[in-house]
Amino acid sequence: MATSRLRHVLRTKGTNGTEGHEKPYGKLSNEDLTPTPPSQRNWSPMYFFAFQFSIAFSPTTYNIGSSLFAVGLNWWTIIIAAFVGTGLCCGVLYLNSRGPSWYHVGFPVYVRATAGIYGSMWFIFIRMIVAVFYEGTQTYYASRLLGVALRAVFGKGWENIPNHLPEAAGITTSQMLAFFLTWLIQLPSAWIHPSKVGPLFVVKSVLSPIAYFVTMIWAVTAFKGVELDLGSKTTTGGDLGWSFMKAINTVVSGVIPPMVNIADLARYGNRPKDVNPLIAGLFISKPVVILVGLFTTAAGAKRFGVANWNLWDFYSLVLDNYWSPSTRALIFLGAFIQALATICTNISSNAIPIGCDLAGLFPSYFTIVRGQIMCNLLIWAVVPWLLVNSAKNFITFLDSYLCFISPILGCMIVDYWLVRRGNMHIPSLYRLELSSPYYYTMGFNLRAFVAWASGVVLVISGIAGAISPGSVSDTAVNLYNCGFILSFTAGAVVYYGLCKVFPPKIYPDGVHEHETNTWESLVPTEGFFYDDVTMPEYIRERVVIGETSSPGLEPNASIAKKA
Repeated sequence: MATSRLRHVLRTKGTNGTEGHEKPYGKLSNEDLTPTPPSQRNWSPMYFFAFQFSIAFSPTTYNIGSSLFAVGLNWWTIIIAAFVGTGLCCGVLYLNSRGPSWYHVGFPVYVRATAGIYGSMWFIFIRMIVAVFYEGTQTYYASRLLGVALRAVFGKGWENIPNHLPEAAGITTSQMLAFFLTWLIQLPSAWIHPSKVGPLFVVKSVLSPIAYFVTMIWAVTAFKGVELDLGSKTTTGGDLGWSFMKAINTVVSGVIPPMVNIADLARYGNRPKDVNPLIAGLFISKPVVILVGLFTTAAGAKRFGVANWNLWDFYSLVLDNYWSPSTRALIFLGAFIQALATICTNISSNAIPIGCDLAGLFPSYFTIVRGQIMCNLLIWAVVPWLLVNSAKNFITFLDSYLCFISPILGCMIVDYWLVRRGNMHIPSLYRLELSSPYYYTMGFNLRAFVAWASGVVLVISGIAGAISPGSVSDTAVNLYNCGFILSFTAGAVVYYGLCKVFPPKIYPDGVHEHETNTWESLVPTEGFFYDDVTMPEYIRERVVIGETSSPGLEPNASIAKKA
């Protein structure tokens, strides 16, 4: 009896979350999985620009230069690779954000259209597990920055905190204290619903770039220039070409989370033109942050003789050599702002996706906010300081995430743009019925899984070479270094070919199964037929038979007319 009452209390709301309309979608839905109602579509174009502009200002992007120098590129080829890789990311972001911004569903629901209602859970699971580990490592990065800020404030008092942890722990007492404080600062953000988090990125998009640029300008000025020869080797000929491809792969790997997660935020816009500014934000910020990291590190290398690619190491070295009140004040502001900025990146790239994924996997018990809370609790379980400091091979394996997720990205884009021509029947995304076009074969779209496997198999053998150099052939490693382009393309091409040979259903069985498949015919009604009992009242009131009153939705009202 007590267990039943507890389960009843923990169960989520099963309605579609729309005002005045309480018809449930079924057991595969809850208030966060159903289409976003107008009251929550409050992400403006400025929020999307600020989100993508600010997300690049993170330790991960800042450190990319170290990886690119390590493969033998010089500074100007790094700049070219940064722009080429970012351009590819912008294209994928644009293509993958249009559907969610029209139909207002997040990744866990959106991916059902491509992978199948049950098949989608595999890709949701992959994304969630990787995001949990990244949530932990990003929190650790933020704690290292906070530790520098605390050292700048307390000086010897912070430095002389006695260490009571063994060396095997991989972390000192002061670092653990900084990690705990970072976790406490970050924890309240778990209660912020994604629909309300937009202003946070506007603040970050102002403060974080200022801190980065001030640090770079100070370093270049104080150290009288830069030393750009930071690489230990320089490649030429064919090796240069492969190194350049690896550089593109490295740049893209830092944007894979937003490319996958964009549906979870695009759903809170009103239409694609609201979301498109994020492309400009990414194209401006990503290369800029790589260059800021490059020039700041190069200036430090000229002064200290060592290239510190971690910003917290650079700040610590500055404090060691310039212990003055003004320097301590600047270092505190720079380190503290960057710690908060890293927390903001964690929210968008990891916490929100994990919240969405837990809601998608366990809709009866998890909302997005509950999932975000669970995510922050799981940080301790992954022991991130050991992952960063000791398990280098595991971090390399996590970086191979793009090889596992890129093929399904290709499938999703092909499915929306070419196969379905922008038409998604929203109620069918929640129906475990043979009549649903997304039920496929017992809930799995075998076309998507074959295409996904094709993309993964093409490059997966090279992961061993990345972890243990020399263990596999150079060809396998080179294919792995082109992982994003090859796996994405293979997944997209194979999926399109299979859909041409074995065409999937576009609409559910019944009176609408032969509806027109012209471009985005269902957009005016946001994925509903006019006779769907689950059509929200705000759509029913807006759409008049044969026409629509909403600007920008005029071209296709045939579905409403036929109903």
